[in-house]
Amino acid sequence: MEGSGYRGALQSNLKYCLLPRRLIISKRLAQCLHPALPSGVHLKALETYEIIFKIIGTKWLSRDLFLYSSGLFPLLSHAAMSVKPLLLGLYETYFLPLQRSLLPSLQAFITGLLPGLEEGSEIYDRTDVLLQKLSVVIGPEVFYSSLWGSVLVSSSIRLPASLFVVNHINRDLSANAQSYMLGNDRQLAIKSLCVSVMDSNVLVQRNTLEILVFFFPFHTCLDSGDCPMSLNRRDVTHILSCAIQTVLRRDMSLNRRLFAWLLGSDIKGGVVAPELKSTSGEEDYGSCFFAKYSKDLLVQALMQILHQNILYSDTEQGLLVYLKPFRILVSLLDKPEIGPPLVGDLFLEVIRAFYAYCRDALGTDIKLSYGQSGSRLISAIKENKNASEIVKTVNLLITSLSSDFLWDYMTLCFEHSFRKSGDGSDPKYVGRAPCVSEVCTLLVFLLDVIPLELYSEVQTQYLPQMLSYMAQSLSENMDSLSLPELTQALKTCFKVLSKVQMPPAFLDLESGSPDSSPSKESLKVQSGSETEVEVGEDALYPPLKSEDSGIGLSASTPELSGYLRIPKVCPEKGDVWKKGGSVQKTLLCIQDLVANFASKHLFGLQLQPQSDGGSDEPVKRKGHWEPKTITVPQFKQMLSDFFTQRPPMSKQKNNRIEHSPSRSASKKGNKGSDEEWDINRYIQNMGQMSEDCREAFAAACHFLLDCATFPVYLSEEEMEQLHSALFQVPGSGDAGFPLWFKSLMTVCCCVKDCYIQNVAISTLLEVVNHSQSLSLVMEDRMKRSKMAGYSAVFGKLQMVTVPPVSPGVLKVIAEKTDFYPRVAHVLWNQLNMETREHHITCVELFYRLHCLAPSANICEEIICQTLLDHDK
Repeated sequence: MEGSGYRGALQSNLKYCLLPRRLIISKRLAQCLHPALPSGVHLKALETYEIIFKIIGTKWLSRDLFLYSSGLFPLLSHAAMSVKPLLLGLYETYFLPLQRSLLPSLQAFITGLLPGLEEGSEIYDRTDVLLQKLSVVIGPEVFYSSLWGSVLVSSSIRLPASLFVVNHINRDLSANAQSYMLGNDRQLAIKSLCVSVMDSNVLVQRNTLEILVFFFPFHTCLDSGDCPMSLNRRDVTHILSCAIQTVLRRDMSLNRRLFAWLLGSDIKGGVVAPELKSTSGEEDYGSCFFAKYSKDLLVQALMQILHQNILYSDTEQGLLVYLKPFRILVSLLDKPEIGPPLVGDLFLEVIRAFYAYCRDALGTDIKLSYGQSGSRLISAIKENKNASEIVKTVNLLITSLSSDFLWDYMTLCFEHSFRKSGDGSDPKYVGRAPCVSEVCTLLVFLLDVIPLELYSEVQTQYLPQMLSYMAQSLSENMDSLSLPELTQALKTCFKVLSKVQMPPAFLDLESGSPDSSPSKESLKVQSGSETEVEVGEDALYPPLKSEDSGIGLSASTPELSGYLRIPKVCPEKGDVWKKGGSVQKTLLCIQDLVANFASKHLFGLQLQPQSDGGSDEPVKRKGHWEPKTITVPQFKQMLSDFFTQRPPMSKQKNNRIEHSPSRSASKKGNKGSDEEWDINRYIQNMGQMSEDCREAFAAACHFLLDCATFPVYLSEEEMEQLHSALFQVPGSGDAGFPLWFKSLMTVCCCVKDCYIQNVAISTLLEVVNHSQSLSLVMEDRMKRSKMAGYSAVFGKLQMVTVPPVSPGVLKVIAEKTDFYPRVAHVLWNQLNMETREHHITCVELFYRLHCLAPSANICEEIICQTLLDHDK
């Protein structure tokens, strides 16, 4: 006030109920209550307010409430202690009697009163009583609605507001009986609870969690009859997605309340669902409650966090949003009843988010490499701060799991991405089920960015097991995949193979595994299948090398790489590298896949197992041909007959091989000649192959070559047995003469597509070269073992690379078939074609064939015949 004259004028005119120039007076009084002014000014202003209220009375105060509240309501939060009692006296004497006339300014009034609820303050009890009286005169639901409105818009009063609610909860009454404390606006209460539980003040978060524990226990929160507020699943999920972030504070008081809420306990440790305790027992109550009531809601809440949209990903806040879901999961893993089952359900979504976050952080599509290294991706991540932090945080999450969890989980996803069993054995996916392409992309991404060297068993044990299951799934379910999907799956298998590291050269006979290291707490994923899978972590390793008696053999050739156009896992399993283990199973599966691929996509045949009983076949029109379903023995006989011994090539008139193999020697039953199976009938009807078919076949051959260099552990006795079997010449049957090898031989000579022929020829020549070299190594070892003074390594298993094809089979091919002359003519004839892009490859393959052929005359005769031909 400009002087005491105004106050004196007011005091001398108390008999009048109207106040002139109300607006100017209220503005001047509000200015006198500025926080920067001394408390004496505040006291004089409050005395003036009291005089005015005596003059105007309750009626005019309710009408002009907005004039006087603007100065009074903000005062309590910064007033001196000598001023606060006088202010509360004004509220009690003049404002409280207004009752429902306070409604227009109720939220502001409550906001002005709540700062008085400072614990230990002299006015705490008086303020608390005043708020309770206000609740009575206004109505509790209206009062608490205004209180939650204040909480939503003003962070400074969240602590006293939450404290007021917590202190006035009657623990002896049910939540339903106190539903008025949530107000009459459901959405307002939900929003206020969410902002409070995410407040920067730990005390606010603690009080809010207590409110949630009392009013919204998970076993009744979705039941409109038992819950004090009608909530739907979306509301609960939203509240929980905010509440779960309190674990990032690493505060024990917050975690205790949060975990009590999730596991079905109240603040004092009592159970909220006694009927469940009686059935599950006291020890398992928490786990059962979580699985039955809380788990699905928490999974959906974490899904919301994983999928949130980040508007400013290049800012520090954007980075924290990226890291938040992974850090939450790391914290939840500290609680065994919650973390492991949660991660088991959410892990695919975690990997998807990991990939998406890195892509967003890099600002471009991630270019994956299916070769042996992902150096470009790793370099891009290292140069990007946000991407590097994301990778580090995910690594922390993965290292918190058991070392085999990641790889077993990804193996399951790979298997079930194309295995449409429909029998309920598929893993339970929270989001959409993954397709083949997505699983392959995620797996290749993980192999590049996860440091695989953290655990040695990942390199030597888990990835070989994973590769074995992947190859088996592909072999068994090849028909369910499209050619592009098959190509990508095979390239992914090769990527896994490139990360495998050789175990030690020697292994104790009684040892189950060449390497062992302590693993984390076991984490099991309930996949719904007949097995419970354990899954592990990641690591990075050098490329696979063949190590056998000091002789290193290259797995794949530059030519084949050019064709490709590309630059159940458990820690207790100790037979990975032993005879009949995962490593050998991988090779057998890819061999079967190559044979089946050739029969279906290259020859147009559908192989069926041989049946004992006769089958009724429809009568065919004479002269009409169409692809038939044949049995495996029939197909083997066809391939065997195709490479019958022929006259010397110099006696043949044509440079080109005439496709006139003999008919099948074995005729079963009383079938007529038109039912005899002749491979030429199929080969003559094959057209040009599609580009998808070429890529798939090249990928299969590339994978086959690298798998052929897998070593295995053998004992001295097993090595002797292997040597005897390898150098035994096969008889007239099919034993020892594998179907995949026959299939590749046929592709080399019969398929019209030059690209596929060259891939098959390159693969076979490489296999022959490996087999010959490895056979020499084994023969030399066996000779030395019989020499005097040789000391065997007793009690040890020695690593040996087994020849893909035995010397006996190679001898049969060289001496009793015309395979080498046929291949030579195929390559020579390609030089006469207009497809010049294959000419360089043909010359290189022709030279390699000349080096590997049993006789130098095979290739030389073709060249000489061409030089003597008068038509050339």
